[in-house]
Amino acid sequence: MDKRLKKLKQALDDTSFKPLTFDQGHRNEVMKKIARQECSPEHIRLTILQLLVQEETGYTLAGKIRSRGIQAFEDDQGSLYTTLHTLEQKRCIQSEWKEDGQKFYQLTRKGRKLLKKYESSPDKPRVLRTLVEAGQI
Repeated sequence: MDKRLKKLKQALDDTSFKPLTFDQGHRNEVMKKIARQECSPEHIRLTILQLLVQEETGYTLAGKIRSRGIQAFEDDQGSLYTTLHTLEQKRCIQSEWKEDGQKFYQLTRKGRKLLKKYESSPDKPRVLRTLVEAGQI
C-alpha cells in the first residue's frame, strides 16, 4: 500500500502540482490573511457571552477578546460598547456602575440559558443560526 501511495504522490507531483509554486511570499500572504480574518458578528457576540460568565469591565473584556485572536475591536473599541449595548437591550447581559466609576458587565439569567443551550448542543452552527434568526443574540 505504501508503495502505491508513493507512486500516486509522484504522479501528482509530475502532473497536477508541477505548475504550482508556493514560495515564501505566498506563505507570508496566506499568514497575513489568516491573521486578518474577521469573525462574524454572531461569533463575536457568543464570545462575549462566554467571557461574561464572570463580571468584567469593557476594557478587560476587550483584552480577553483580543487574547482569543479576535481583532474586530482592535482599531475601534467603540464598536465593542455598541455590541455590549445591543446585548444589554436583548437582555442577555446587564451592566452596573461601581463606586469607583467603572462599569461592569455580566450575563443575565437569559444570557446563561442561551449560552448553555449553545454549549450543550452537538450541532453548534445550527443552534447559533437559530439564536440569531430568532433575534436572541
